[in-house]
Amino acid sequence: MEQDNSAVVREDQRISRTDSRNVPPADGIKVPIPALHKLVASIFKKVPVPDEHAELIAELLIDTELRGVVSHGVKQVKRYVRSYQEGKTNPRPRVRTIKEGPTTAAFSGDGGLGMIVATRAMRTAMAKAKQMGVAATTATYHAHLGSTGKYVRMALSENMIGIAFSGRSAAPEYDRSGTIHGSIQGSPPLAFGMPSGPDHPPFLLDMASRMLWDEDLFRRMPQFYFKAIGISHVANIMSGTLGGQMLPPFDRRKIKYSDADQSGFFMALDITRFVELESFRDDIDHLMAEVSQMTPMPNFRSADLPGGSEWKREKAYRRDGISIGEETKKTLEELAGEFKLSVPWG
Repeated sequence: MEQDNSAVVREDQRISRTDSRNVPPADGIKVPIPALHKLVASIFKKVPVPDEHAELIAELLIDTELRGVVSHGVKQVKRYVRSYQEGKTNPRPRVRTIKEGPTTAAFSGDGGLGMIVATRAMRTAMAKAKQMGVAATTATYHAHLGSTGKYVRMALSENMIGIAFSGRSAAPEYDRSGTIHGSIQGSPPLAFGMPSGPDHPPFLLDMASRMLWDEDLFRRMPQFYFKAIGISHVANIMSGTLGGQMLPPFDRRKIKYSDADQSGFFMALDITRFVELESFRDDIDHLMAEVSQMTPMPNFRSADLPGGSEWKREKAYRRDGISIGEETKKTLEELAGEFKLSVPWG
């Protein structure tokens, strides 16, 4: 979810953004996972952030790369480093529990990178769901948490259903001369994951909610935009508003760390409280396998439900290394040179 630190949300700031499609680079260099992890973690340790935070950030960025979500993978390293260096993100946050109950918890990220508090929030939701069947948590006052899919994958790894959103509470003001399309803050992401068996892809919908403005498309099918606007606000309300981002200590106009204007929502469900796990996974296996045999949509080579193509890419990347594009390669080389580190390629 892209940052927007302005107090007024203007429509022209939203419709002028370019499309950042998540297409893995065709001409990228292949970098082994351990080597890429070591480089990224070493960069953050040089900032410096605590070693355990640096290792976690590297792990989650690579988890994102493995799925082919290049926009939120190691491409973000430079952005995060500069935010730390410029004092916009807290390099040593102390995550704080704001409220807690048997099936709920609300956390403050203390101005740190969102990955730190979001990981704790999802792991807390999972632990509580194992005890109570279902649990939900929120996180607020943190910077970018990256793609929401990686937190859902934490739940999938424990054979649980996972849900994650990221967003903001209502802006202090809106540009009233614009349409409701300008009420969207950033592009709030949502992710929903359901586990499968080991030989099939899990169902994993990981998406940004904002649609790029196309006037012709709107005139032909306005319902697409109204649905997207509604979904965006669901993510913002469940994350920012439910997380308490509007409360005085977290008011984005007054916070110490200006990039920490985001919030998150995390939920985990224990499948066995509803149906036997084997039966659930078998049904997801059946769904994913059957759909993969259907006729692909126009201009596509295969038929996949959300999670299918990413599952295939992850298998290839684990075998052959992660494909890093030229632009990302240059930024990693720049940071490595700045911190006197070596890169794992020629």
